Amino acid sequence: MKNKSALVKWFPFILIGVFAVITAFTVYMNGDDYLWYYSVEDSALDVWRTPNGRLFSNQMTIWLVRSYWFRTLFIAATLAAFLILLGKLTDFEKKLGSARYYIALFLLVTIPAMTYAETVRWISAYTNYVISIMLVLIYLLFLFRCICTDHRPKLWTAVLFLPLALLSGLCVEHVTIFNVILSAAAVILLLKLKKKGVLHSAAFLAGAIVSCIIMFGNHSYSDIYESGDAVGNRNFELGLSNIMQNAYSFVVMHYTKDSWMLSIVIAVGFTVMYFRADHGDKKPKYLDLCMVICWLYTAYSVFAVCFSDLRPNSPAMRVVALETAFTFVYVVATAYLINVFLSKNGKIRAYIYLAGTFLLTAPFLVISPVTARCFFANYVFRILLCGEIIVPAFQGIASEKADKFRKAAFFICFAAVFVISYECAANKYYDAARFDYIREQLQDERSRSLHIMLLPYTEYSHDDLDEGIGEEGHGVGDVLYGDYILKYHGIDADKARERLITYISPYDYYLEKSE
Repeated sequence: MKNKSALVKWFPFILIGVFAVITAFTVYMNGDDYLWYYSVEDSALDVWRTPNGRLFSNQMTIWLVRSYWFRTLFIAATLAAFLILLGKLTDFEKKLGSARYYIALFLLVTIPAMTYAETVRWISAYTNYVISIMLVLIYLLFLFRCICTDHRPKLWTAVLFLPLALLSGLCVEHVTIFNVILSAAAVILLLKLKKKGVLHSAAFLAGAIVSCIIMFGNHSYSDIYESGDAVGNRNFELGLSNIMQNAYSFVVMHYTKDSWMLSIVIAVGFTVMYFRADHGDKKPKYLDLCMVICWLYTAYSVFAVCFSDLRPNSPAMRVVALETAFTFVYVVATAYLINVFLSKNGKIRAYIYLAGTFLLTAPFLVISPVTARCFFANYVFRILLCGEIIVPAFQGIASEKADKFRKAAFFICFAAVFVISYECAANKYYDAARFDYIREQLQDERSRSLHIMLLPYTEYSHDDLDEGIGEEGHGVGDVLYGDYILKYHGIDADKARERLITYISPYDYYLEKSE
């Protein structure tokens, strides 16, 4: 029995470890990764060595793309650490047992596919988005231990929070800003509640401020504002019309709507607590209304993302304006329901997560272009918010039928992990196979055609070759990926571009190989 209990205890960590290792081995060079690889040896890419103030993540990216084994070990270790931290915070009070890790892992792999592809599956973005928020989770775990328990940290450990904030703040700009706001609020909250850890949060605040000065003190941001971007298409949109355009076109779509799975979890959690609660004559005035709003928004997001989205048919964009208002009302309703159903400590954590989703998204109102990866931190905080809601909703079931609840959580999580791991492994295999096939075709001097195989699961990985390998192909700014992609894989670019290019599927590839 003891051996079985120990195995059950360690099984979520084994699953997380296996998933992290599979992910690390199946990540491959993609997009900007090639430019980072050659930035240290190609004078045409000198500007890529210091394109912005992301000093820590930029250097990490160069190291990761230059060394396969370092990349594999680093991603495996940090992704596993990130998932464990996510699980710990999803159920901070440990009411669901090992099931909390399964829930956290399942919710992460079911975030919008494009966001997953542009963060977890992309080396250049992994260092910016995953590493930065992983370091924030370390601080949040410490902060909640101080606020929600009687934790008394040793004074000397405060010095560790300065480099923690520095590293997190030198990865990506919106996290840099968020760290300053979070740590400043934490200092005030700890003082008000008369809790320990003020010195540690003050050290984190100091590191966040220093990283903010270093980040935005980089000349690239003033250059972008004054004369444009040297390495891409970044710019600041400070006009009211531009801000509204960003809000309507990108922010509202990614803020809550496309993470419909998380909206379902939140709605179900509130519903369980709603029917279980006995308010008697003191039923909150707007409880029923907020429950209706919560379910209406959830139903709308599922329909819009999975079936058919409502599109603006005129420049007035009235549909998107209404959607923006609906999103605002949904967030207000969520805040109200948190106040009704959660405990004091649960409210503190939930409101920090809810505020975090806004603070981590707001900078993209004035920044362009906005892509799916920009919302990774927002989704992580929504996952944590889900945890605060479903834990009190299902803790009774989890305690009464702990074994069945844990098994159900495991099998659901395992199914999701298996599917996404298979698709990512398939993309890795076919990415290597297609470059081998290109080299094989170029050896035939008589042929004038070149068949390029496309990846089978582009939902979870970008395909660098789907627009060609010449001037029509993918790139960033004035730099095209094609030359560097072919050079990296040992292919003569001029020779390849002389051929008539045809795109084929993996199925067609096997048919051709069998002839």
